[in-house]
Amino acid sequence: MMPAAGSMICGAIILIPVSLVVDQPWTLAPSAHSLLALLGLSVFSTALAFVIYFRLIHTLGTVGTTAQAYLRVPIGVGIGVLFLGESLTSTAWIGLVCVIIGVAAMTLPGRKQAAVTAA
Repeated sequence: MMPAAGSMICGAIILIPVSLVVDQPWTLAPSAHSLLALLGLSVFSTALAFVIYFRLIHTLGTVGTTAQAYLRVPIGVGIGVLFLGESLTSTAWIGLVCVIIGVAAMTLPGRKQAAVTAA
């Protein structure tokens, strides 16, 4: 939690003075829709995402948490097939199966580790 907080604070310390010089925010007049979109993005896309991410690290560990990144491709392709009517070639199916097998191999408990702890 501390590294994430430190990086966010350091980024703010660097970017706030730059944004004051470059954007001159006192000259801007954002609409209510823009402010609501900013609020929604900051709460759901940033704050909630960080909470979920660190909860995953706590429960799944680092390997299990990073493995979810590989599942973005099959999920995105599946959404395209279901909702956009896209069709997949045989090589795409083979690739998706390889990704899913790779994620399963990364996240399943290893037999070698169990044998080492038993000895």
